[in-house]
Amino acid sequence: MDLVVRGKMPQHNVEKGDVVMFASVGAGMNINAIVYRY
Repeated sequence: MDLVVRGKMPQHNVEKGDVVMFASVGAGMNINAIVYRY
């Protein structure tokens, strides 16, 4: 996310009001997620 916001990944962009979801699934089926409105 930091690289996108700083413009280091020009093929991606995030604009005000966009919703971003980060998710991960562990080997033991642990699921973590966060939703962020930029």
